[in-house]
This record gives sequence, C-alpha cells and structure tokens, in this order.
Amino acid sequence: MSAWLLHRPSAAYAPADGTYRAVTAPLWRRIGAAALDWTLVFVLFVLASYPIGMLQTLGRALGGDVGSAIVDLTQALGLGVVLAYFSWFVSTGHTLGMRAFDIHVFAHGAGRDPHPLQAIARSLLSVGLFLATIDAYGLSTGAYKEGLTDAQSNWRTAAVAGVGLAVAGGLWSLVDPGGRTAWDRIFGLVVVEDVVPTSMPDRLWSPWGT
Repeated sequence: MSAWLLHRPSAAYAPADGTYRAVTAPLWRRIGAAALDWTLVFVLFVLASYPIGMLQTLGRALGGDVGSAIVDLTQALGLGVVLAYFSWFVSTGHTLGMRAFDIHVFAHGAGRDPHPLQAIARSLLSVGLFLATIDAYGLSTGAYKEGLTDAQSNWRTAAVAGVGLAVAGGLWSLVDPGGRTAWDRIFGLVVVEDVVPTSMPDRLWSPWGT
C-alpha cells in the first residue's frame, strides 16, 4: 500500500495556453529533491554561521541597544540564507534539488515560472518549517536537563505541531485529484515532470535547457 502511494499514477497537467503537457511529479521525486535542497541549505547555513557568529559575539560584547540590534540583525541574516535560496530558485522554476530530479515548479494557472511574490511566499513557509524543525528538535533533546519552562514547553508543542502540519500538507498530494500538495494549492503552484512541448511532441523538455 505504501509503495502504491509513493508511485500512484500521476495526474495530467497542461497550462491554459496548451504550449505543453506534463504530469504531476510523484511524491518520491519531490522527497528526493527536498532532501537535496535542505542538505544544500544546511551547508550554506553552516558556512554563513561563522561570520554571523563572530558578529553576534561582537554584539554581545558591546551589550546595550546596539549590541542587541546586532544580534537580532545577524539572526535575521541567518534565516535570510534559507529565504534567499528558495525565493531565487523557486522563481526560476527549479530549485537545485528539482533540477537533479528533473522536476519543475510552475504557477498553476499560467503554467510558467512562479511570480516572485509566489516564490517569496512559498519560501517564507520553508523558513517557518526550518525554524519549527530546529526548535522542535532542540527543545525535545536532553539539552534542557533542568526541564522546560512553561513558555518553552508551549513553544515546543507549537513547533512539533508546525512540523506535523507541514508534513501533512505535503502528504495531501497522495489524495489530491490533481496530485498537488496543500501548499501547492495555497500558493497557486504545481510541480510536474515529463514536460512535452506541443510543438515537439517527441521530445521531453529539460530544466537544463536542452
């Protein structure tokens, strides 16, 4: 049953202008692309954390309003790495993970690359998932030997619920008639594979431009 869900028949998709036809990307491809993307984002985040950490140390040493502002700014810069990665690549129609797995993200109605506002909105969800995952893991490990405060306990519950909601939204594609996740529908997107231009019905279109 689980194998069928991962490889369920894909739904057909075509843009309103009929310039190509495609099918929605199967869940296993989307999971693989997401895993690669998040690995790359984590590496970028770690690389960025070194200069950011130095600035945070400076801010804490300075103290006061200026120091607090520096710490807050550097924290925002760290999250900006995640936002910038997904905003840029989603707006081009492919993240690097999607390119590796030969799948494409388009605006559902137009069938073209997502509008920058769609890409940013979708990326903000990714940032939220990133934060929720980190906090859910951090607050659930043994790092807090003296127990959690009420505020931390409530935040952990919210973070775990956020991760669960994000996963459930992705799994929605298994029952969606159009093969789209709940997040695809909210942001007006569709993720497809096997794009065949109408003018060249015997040739698949590649994200690498070939």
